[in-house]
Amino acid sequence: MRTNRAFIQMIAWHGLALLAIACLPAIKYGEAWWQIPKRQLLPAAAFIGAYALSALLAFAFVRGEGRRAAGQAALVIGAVFGFCLFSMELVRMEIPRYLLVPAFVAAVTLIPLSAAGPAARRVGWIAPLLASAAALLFVVRALAFQPTAVQQVKRDIVQTAFYSLQVSAYEGLVPKPATRGGGLDRLGDQVLLGTGDGRLYLFGVRPEEGLIGLRELPTVVPSNREAFAAAFGGSARSPARYADWTTQGPPRVQTWRFRVADVVARQDGPSIRIFASHHYWHADQECFTVRVSSIEGAASDLAGSIKDAKWQTVFETTPCVPLTGEQRLRGKNPFKGEEVGGRLAFVDNATLLLTVGDHGFYGIDSFERFAQDPNGSYGKTIRIDLDSGEATLFTLGHRNPQGLYVASDGKIWLTEHGSQGGDELNLLAAGGNYGWPLVTYGTEYGAVRWPLSQQQGRHERFVQPAFAWTPSIGVSNLLLVTGDALPIWRGDLIVGSLATRSLYRLTLEGDRVLLSEPIELGRRVRDLLELSDGRLLVWTDDAALLLIEPARTMDANAMFASLCLGCHQTVDGITHRIGPDLLGIVGRRIATAPGFDEYSAALRSRAGRWTREHLDAFLRDPQAFAPGTTMAFAGISDSNQRAELIDYLAGLKRR
Repeated sequence: MRTNRAFIQMIAWHGLALLAIACLPAIKYGEAWWQIPKRQLLPAAAFIGAYALSALLAFAFVRGEGRRAAGQAALVIGAVFGFCLFSMELVRMEIPRYLLVPAFVAAVTLIPLSAAGPAARRVGWIAPLLASAAALLFVVRALAFQPTAVQQVKRDIVQTAFYSLQVSAYEGLVPKPATRGGGLDRLGDQVLLGTGDGRLYLFGVRPEEGLIGLRELPTVVPSNREAFAAAFGGSARSPARYADWTTQGPPRVQTWRFRVADVVARQDGPSIRIFASHHYWHADQECFTVRVSSIEGAASDLAGSIKDAKWQTVFETTPCVPLTGEQRLRGKNPFKGEEVGGRLAFVDNATLLLTVGDHGFYGIDSFERFAQDPNGSYGKTIRIDLDSGEATLFTLGHRNPQGLYVASDGKIWLTEHGSQGGDELNLLAAGGNYGWPLVTYGTEYGAVRWPLSQQQGRHERFVQPAFAWTPSIGVSNLLLVTGDALPIWRGDLIVGSLATRSLYRLTLEGDRVLLSEPIELGRRVRDLLELSDGRLLVWTDDAALLLIEPARTMDANAMFASLCLGCHQTVDGITHRIGPDLLGIVGRRIATAPGFDEYSAALRSRAGRWTREHLDAFLRDPQAFAPGTTMAFAGISDSNQRAELIDYLAGLKRR
C-alpha cells in the first residue's frame, strides 16, 4: 500500500507539472484564463485531464519501483493520451501542438520517473520545479509587463512621377484595435476616426504640427462583437499569427472578422450626427446582419453630449444570415466578415449611400447568390433617405465593395474586390447591374477559370468596370484629388490597396482610366481622406495614421531631377543635351566635357577643375562664379542642399 506521504508527494510532484501546462494558454494568448475564449481553453483542459488521469492511474495500479514500474507507467500514459487524442479527433476539437508536445513530454518523463525509485525522484524534483517556475514567470511577464505602443513619428520620402512625397507615420497614437476595419471622415476642422472594434476618436491636423489633440469619444459603435464571439466559442480579438487568418486548421467561425466597417459624420447647425456601418449578431435568431447606426450630439460639446446618448438603427440588411443549417455558407469558415463592404458616403445632405458585400454567398459555397437577388441587401449599394428612413436598392452585382466616393459633379465611384484577380473600379449608375458573380475578370482561387462565367475573361451583358486589376491589389477606399497641395494630381483618383500595401494614382480622361501609378507605402491601406488643405491622410491596418504631403526638402536624386534634368543627364559623360553630361564632373577640368563644344565664353575663361568648392560656388550663384554664363539657373541658397547634390554627383558611376 502506498502511504499518505507518498500520495502527498505525488500530488505536489504532478501538481507542479500541471501548473506549468496550465500556464501555456495564458503565455500564448497573453490573457488570463477567464479571458481566453472557451474554444482555446478546451484543448488545454483535455491535456491537463489526460496528464492528471495518467498520473492517478499509475499511482493506483503500478506496483513496486524501478524500470519495470516506469515501463508500466509509460504504457498507462500511452493508453490515456491515445484515448484523449482519439476523442478530440472524433468531436473535431482542435489539437494545438503548443499544448500536445509539452503535456505529452512532461507525462512520459515525470510520471515514469516518479515510479523509478527514491534516487530518481530526488533528481526529478528539479524538472517540475523549474518548469512551473519558468511558466509562472512567463505568465507574469505576459500579463503584467505587456509592452505598450510607443508613440513615435517616422518620416520617409516616397518618389512618384511628379512629386517627392513626405510620408509621416504616426505610430502608437491610436491604441491597436481588436480587429481590422474602420474609417476616416472630416468633421469641420477635425478628423473623425472609427476603428474596427468600434472606438471613436477626434483629432486635428495642423500644417506645421501634424496630428494633434487626439481624444477618444465616450461611446462605442453598437456592434455586439463579444456576443458574436461568445456564441461560437471564439475571440473578438484578431489572432497574432498570420496562419490563423488563413484557411489552415479545422473548420471554425473566424469570429474576429465581425467588425465596424466605416464611419461618417455630418454637422447640421448646432448638431453633429455620426453614422457607422457594422455587423450585428441576433442571438435570438442565431443570425447576423449589417446595420447603419447613428448617434447625435451637440457641436459645441460633442464628447459631453454623446456620453449618455443612445445609438439609433438607421438601416438593417435583409435577410438575417445564419451560420448553421441549410442556408449557411459552406467551407471551413462560414463567416466571411471581411467581405462586409460597409463603405458610407453622403450623396447629399439627406441621402446616405451604403455598400454591402455578399459575405461569400455567390452560389458556389452556398445555395444563394445574394448579389443577383433584388429582394436582399447583400452584394448591393443601398440608398438611404435620412428624412424618411426609406432605403432603396441603388445598384447590384457587387462582391465586396470596399471603396465609395461621391464627386462634386455627381459621379459616384466604387471599388470592389474580385476573387483571384478582377478587382474593379466602377462608375455607378442607378439600377446598374455590375455582374457579380456571373461575370468577373478574376478566377476561382487556385484555378484558372471562374466556374459561373459563360465566357472567361469577359464582362458581357452587365455594366463594364471603368478599370480592373489582375492580379488583385486588395483594393480599399478611394478619393478624387481636389485640393491645392498636389496640383498636378488634381482630378486624379487615389485608390488604396490592402494586398500590395500601396496607393494607386489613376489619371482620368472623362470616364476612362489612362494610367495607373503605384505608390508603395509598405502598409495595408484601410481608408484614406483628403484634408481641407489638400494633404492626404491614410488609416492602416497596423493602426498607424499616415500624413502625406509634398516633401519640403528633396533628396539629392529628386533634386537633380527637378533642377538639372531639363538640360543635363548623367549617362556616360559624353551623351550631352543642351548642357553637358555631368557624369564624372567632380574633379574634371572646367568646360572640358568630351564632345561638348557649346560652353559659354565665361566658363571657358575659368581655369582649374570642378572641385567641390568650385561646384558649391557655382551652384550657389552661377553668375557670380562665371559672369556672363548662359546657365539659366538662379542658384541654390541652401548650403545643405548644395552639399547633398555635390555628393550625389560625386557618387555617380557609369551605367
